[in-house]
Amino acid sequence: MHWALIPSAFRHAADSDSHQPAQALANEPIRAHDTTVIQDTLFIPRQSICDATETVCAYQLLIRQAGTLEASPPLTAEQSAHLIVNTLNTMGVHTALGNRLGWINVPDRVLHSDLVNLLPYANFILEAPNRFLNTPEDEARCMQLLKQGYALAHVCSSGNDIEMEQLNRVAKVVIYDLAQDDLPWIIKRDHGLKQLGMKRLVRNVNTRADFDACKVFGFDWYQGLFFAKADTLASKHVDASRLRVMEIFNLVMNKADIEFIEDAFKHDVALCYSLLCYINSVGTGMQYKVASIRNAIMLLGYDFLWRWLSLLVYAGIDLSAGQRVLLNTAIIRGRLTELLGQINLPKKEANALFVVGNFSLLDALLGIPMAQALQRIHLPEAIAKAILNHEGKYAPYLDLALAFESNQLAHAVRLCQQLQIDPTRASQAHLEAIAWANQVAK
Repeated sequence: MHWALIPSAFRHAADSDSHQPAQALANEPIRAHDTTVIQDTLFIPRQSICDATETVCAYQLLIRQAGTLEASPPLTAEQSAHLIVNTLNTMGVHTALGNRLGWINVPDRVLHSDLVNLLPYANFILEAPNRFLNTPEDEARCMQLLKQGYALAHVCSSGNDIEMEQLNRVAKVVIYDLAQDDLPWIIKRDHGLKQLGMKRLVRNVNTRADFDACKVFGFDWYQGLFFAKADTLASKHVDASRLRVMEIFNLVMNKADIEFIEDAFKHDVALCYSLLCYINSVGTGMQYKVASIRNAIMLLGYDFLWRWLSLLVYAGIDLSAGQRVLLNTAIIRGRLTELLGQINLPKKEANALFVVGNFSLLDALLGIPMAQALQRIHLPEAIAKAILNHEGKYAPYLDLALAFESNQLAHAVRLCQQLQIDPTRASQAHLEAIAWANQVAK
């Protein structure tokens, strides 16, 4: 799960408890507070929703807020709708979602407001609280929104009494939850809904066993911790080309003489080609073509070269779709920790933080234990300690990136205070990191 933090002109109090489920938080009253309080910060966790091939199809977004005061009257439906729309407009729908769908839990009073129409229906699925269907007026409102092109989703569980026919009238997507119901009950209930052509999502798919069991029955979408963490690792052989990249990375990190780095490149034609293609690309801004490996190394410099090589460590790995989600996470971590470091640290240490974040999932992506992976790379002690033991001067920056991913709002705020980083600046850094990772992935 990724956090985006952005400033907002709208203020409301939110519970700082990071362990409440998304469904409960979405149904909490939105509250205003005294406008004399300093500008607050919105947290937007972004959790992946994947299909049966483990490809990300959508992100669930949940707006949270920090730095507000307690107890004030609830916002009106108009203010609630504007809060959601303003948030997405500030960060940019493309930054938040890329080319995927967004999934938002929408309070019932917002669904009854015409201002829900400010959300672009082509980009979002709106999850309505089940209590929204308590009256004929609620059902009529759902049907109206469906006619306008909105995709509505409702939870189907043994704990609510929504009939199959009613679900078909008021929703395009049905949600099952393994935390509420066991798989046999879900399968029994799903048979009829599948025949009606509804999309079906299974939530709280937290293990490989959960995913494999559900996939047999052909659900459309899956959501849970399984897609946000590494699988159990089995030791793998690291291929020769990747060992070569690691060897050159070590030389660059230790600022070896240019001739040694050049010689190491020349032992791998593919690496030479990749380096020259990169430095001669439009994005580097060079006014002339570079034809020499030595010149390419000298022009890039040690600091930029190690960043390029740290990304190249992952190139060509036969990743599963699920691991590609982790790779995107690693790249975001690398850029985010670097940007956070640039706020208060010297440039050299900020560059080191890029490696800390980017290599923090090295074990999962290479398929070998972290200690073994780090032995091959021979990182400086401060970087290795942060990755392996979460210790030392770089560890809080990595921990802050992890807090953004794991829905730990209160912990993220504490770490910002510890690092003397304004949460608003941290929010901007996270948005930049997401956008940068999207560019790298192209």
